[in-house]
Amino acid sequence: MRKGLSSKEQGSALLAVLVLVFTGGLITALMMAIGSSGSFEVASHVEQQRSMFVAEGVAQRVQWLISADRYLHGSETLGETDYEEYEYERFIADSTPHVIDYYGRQVKVVIEDARQGRRMDGTQYRRSLDSLKVGMGDDEDFTELVNNLKDKITDYIDSNDDVSNEGLEESDYEGLDMKPLPRNGTIQFREELLYIPGFRELMPVDKDGILSSVRLIPPENTVTISGNPSLLTATKQEIMNYCNIDDEDELEAIMEAIREWKTEKVPLSDGSLDPLLLGRLNNMPRTESGIYTVRITADAGDPRPFKRLIFSFQASPVAGPSDKIIQYLQWMFY
Repeated sequence: MRKGLSSKEQGSALLAVLVLVFTGGLITALMMAIGSSGSFEVASHVEQQRSMFVAEGVAQRVQWLISADRYLHGSETLGETDYEEYEYERFIADSTPHVIDYYGRQVKVVIEDARQGRRMDGTQYRRSLDSLKVGMGDDEDFTELVNNLKDKITDYIDSNDDVSNEGLEESDYEGLDMKPLPRNGTIQFREELLYIPGFRELMPVDKDGILSSVRLIPPENTVTISGNPSLLTATKQEIMNYCNIDDEDELEAIMEAIREWKTEKVPLSDGSLDPLLLGRLNNMPRTESGIYTVRITADAGDPRPFKRLIFSFQASPVAGPSDKIIQYLQWMFY
């Protein structure tokens, strides 16, 4: 007859079972933690993907709203519109924020004139870079930086292998592990200027990582963005350059008036800005060029992930472009 297990054997079996249960519990807890973490990551990713669809839908709506506004009102003096006069919202390139309810999601939209930033296309880069010296006095180090960058851009776009004073050619870019630069041709898009060593130091990106200090370079066979920058998107330096204003107090007054317009819709002619000083700003246009830059972001207070969108386009009639094709000068999620 078989005898039962001894107390020692029973203890060993119980210990093995407890270890097995404990290990199983650890594995279960680990799997639950991994699953929970994965759920958070997937949820965030899905929310960002959803926000991209929302931003694209808002972009289409805003383009139509801009066309409708142009059809109803034609040209507008930017910075002077009395929004309270209208029973509906105006959609113009005056840099003021709009909140659009897109199927239950509140989205912030800012419409600007694409006529902003310094021109760096063709040979315009020389004049634009030289204008950076305004207000710098006899700062020889800064002047040297500007001249060096002009040499680098010259070598970047010319078709020969001759090295300018402080320029860079193919062998130099290869040494920097930046082959196949330089382009040796016309610059085709604004952001490629960031490839040129020293450019970012003089023309930094903005808080969103966008090179807004430089004017868009439209794709070939689209449009040309000409003229001085719009006043409502101007920087202090640009106001100094284009309006010949170098008094610091006057510059601060101008920037404060622009800020009041963007945040409180206080017309420039009705605010704290002296009328005579406003009249000296005529070199920077306050009419729409017909080419727009639109920034779409989540409304303040919305904690959900949101892929921001910036795009630029030429306005079309309400019925759409005659060839049924909308040409975007930029379309970038960030």
